[in-house]
Amino acid sequence: MLARTSITILLHEKGKHAGIVVGVAMALFLALLQFGFYRGFQRDITIVADSVRADLWVTQRPLLAFDYVAHFDDLPRLIILGDGDVQASAGLIVEWVRLRRAADGATDSAQLVGFEFYGGVEADFGVSSDIHLPSLLAVPGNVLVDAKHLDRVLADADTQMQGLEIGGLHANVVAAMQGRKLFSTACLIVTDLDNARRHLRFPPQRVSYLAVRCRDGADVPATQARLQQRLPDMRVWTAQEFHDLTQNYWTRLTGMGPVLLLSAALAVLVGFLTVFLSFSHLTAEKLPVYAAMKAMGASTAELSGMALLQIGVVFGLGCVLALGGLVAALLVLAHTTISVVLTPGIVALGVGFMALCSVAAGMRSLIKLANLEPGEAFRA
Repeated sequence: MLARTSITILLHEKGKHAGIVVGVAMALFLALLQFGFYRGFQRDITIVADSVRADLWVTQRPLLAFDYVAHFDDLPRLIILGDGDVQASAGLIVEWVRLRRAADGATDSAQLVGFEFYGGVEADFGVSSDIHLPSLLAVPGNVLVDAKHLDRVLADADTQMQGLEIGGLHANVVAAMQGRKLFSTACLIVTDLDNARRHLRFPPQRVSYLAVRCRDGADVPATQARLQQRLPDMRVWTAQEFHDLTQNYWTRLTGMGPVLLLSAALAVLVGFLTVFLSFSHLTAEKLPVYAAMKAMGASTAELSGMALLQIGVVFGLGCVLALGGLVAALLVLAHTTISVVLTPGIVALGVGFMALCSVAAGMRSLIKLANLEPGEAFRA
């Protein structure tokens, strides 16, 4: 009976309560989307290095971030492979290049990555497992391009998967990488290590990084310490240290990360205030009604149950509306170069936080109901 009364109260002023539902939905939608932007930025910062399944990375000193490289001769590979706990080592070349479209001669910027696919270190560049990348990219000129920039690079991606020039040499785009995109406006191009050297006119032994895979069960920190001692002129990083190096550079030493994080924090703050004040107001404006019901014999527990049911219904409808809007936004953003990372865990965390805001507002309402006097029903 009281549950039906709660719903009746909500339906009595449908317009006002619909506005509260929309407010809750917008608060949750903005908080999740802004945090998704920040997570997308974080993912794109280290997308190349994270695509390589390495336990250790060897670089020259000093190094600010993955994107600012110092090329060197791959002679340290002999020392690396001489360690008993090292299973394999693969070379990488990373360099910023200018590419030219064959269709109209327009130029663009790109990051060219050459990976030694036969080095024994695995890598996932977002291409179907049915495609054998080592043999495909061993063909001179064959490259991969991130799917987000495919149309821009080829000018007419629907008619042909080819037609660009890198370093004065023709290149064929043989596949598009899904989920692999740089955080900047530059496109990502991946090819075989020898192909990259050819386009950059590098000597055969030149590399930017050496990715190292340890044997199963090996003590990675101990291996790192041994290699660092044997390579005093190089820097040996664990995969996590190498990941954090680039993350810290772009998120802390530039303004991009803090701006995105601040936007996400402000969205969460606005969401908290919206939900808290909306639900506090939802109960406060009905206090005379609850006072009248209390005068007619309704207990505080029953009135509290009614208030919590109303909050639950409004919050539930707001969540459904927010998630529906989020799905629509992600479908639209999928056709742009904007990266959004929203996992089920992040969504659950966002919904859980807003639910806590609702509970906080509900507790405030319950305190008011507990202290409510029946005489409130007769006040103007």
